[in-house]
Amino acid sequence: MTREVKLVEVEGNIEDLALELANQLDKGVTLVVRGEPSLVKELLITLRKYGANWLKVVYAPGWDDPERYLKYAKYMSIADKAPYRIKGEKKIKRRILLHRMAKASLDYMDAPIVNKECAALRYCNLCVDSCPEHAIIPEKPVRIDLNKCTECGACINSCPAGFLWPPGFTLYGLSEFLEGVDKLTAAPLPKLDQLKDGAVLRSQERSAPLILILEAESKGKKFAPLDLNLMDPYLEELESLPRGNEPPVEIKRFNNYASREASLLASMLPDKDEWIQLNHLNYFRVEVSDECTLCGACTGVCPSRALRIVKDGDELRLEFSHQQCIGCDACRQICPEKAVTIERALNPHLLRSGEFVEVTRDEIARCRGCGAPLDGTVRMMKNLEERIRKNSGDKYAELVWYCQKCKDKMLFKGLI
Repeated sequence: MTREVKLVEVEGNIEDLALELANQLDKGVTLVVRGEPSLVKELLITLRKYGANWLKVVYAPGWDDPERYLKYAKYMSIADKAPYRIKGEKKIKRRILLHRMAKASLDYMDAPIVNKECAALRYCNLCVDSCPEHAIIPEKPVRIDLNKCTECGACINSCPAGFLWPPGFTLYGLSEFLEGVDKLTAAPLPKLDQLKDGAVLRSQERSAPLILILEAESKGKKFAPLDLNLMDPYLEELESLPRGNEPPVEIKRFNNYASREASLLASMLPDKDEWIQLNHLNYFRVEVSDECTLCGACTGVCPSRALRIVKDGDELRLEFSHQQCIGCDACRQICPEKAVTIERALNPHLLRSGEFVEVTRDEIARCRGCGAPLDGTVRMMKNLEERIRKNSGDKYAELVWYCQKCKDKMLFKGLI
């Protein structure tokens, strides 16, 4: 449902303006504001003090066409679901208390809204591990402890599937905002230490959505929602990556949320088949040791189908898709042999192409009686033989190398 959107010039007495706008925000109105960045920032801080839903405010720089921002703001209804806490220790002026009454004690937060589909990634704890305040309760779906959350945004960026969202941001609104844009430069960021002139997709001063638009070009004219000189660990890592001139690519990584980020980054990279070590960006490499028996447990739990087992003549091989991997850790946790390792790394060619690469292979085991293929690889049978030998002795351990028909024959002969 489209809600009312108003354009407001930020000027004059900020406290009086904030009081007037707070009442409009209470009625569900979304505001697009223009003015000096310092005044806009003061307005947002004041609205928060007044217990107003400041997340329903979009900043349109004075040098840009406000119509684009009005269009984006029409789809910010998700901000109505913004979490809030009641802070009894807030210092509230008597005049504000009389105007705002109980609402003045509210503190609307930029804590993420959790999509219930998070429950599908039952092995993933990337957001839990990313939170410096231990504010994420590791349930499925995860829950946010609002008393601990500092709204840093680290969890939003760490989610590989985009199941955590800042309440003032919608993908549909972003699509409308960027309609007709010819060229994009984007990066995923965990936080913003400053609110710069042109910060459109902001959520408070320090946190940001999964995808942050840094620069766009439409009809030959550039506009920058965020100052390109703003540097944090994610942006620094992005800037260190090589740049290419290949045509843009569309990637289907896991879902539409994860795919946008991957497609934007892949389109910037050269088509080079080399691994680049990462510390922050959400791109992953899966490797397995010689302990892998190709049992298929990892392929069964991978939510993005980034792992598969392929039969190749008398062998089985395990293959990995860098493009599809979201680093959810399911494969590592499920592996009975503890043979899987995951690291943050980026391969431009594999990200662009979506190719599967071999990570290990082994022969299909054959029956020592009749030569028929067994249900497993040589490494699997050796592993099973060793375990049985430790528990039951040599006699039963050797049976793993025979098919069921040969086992029945051996049992029959033994009885006779």
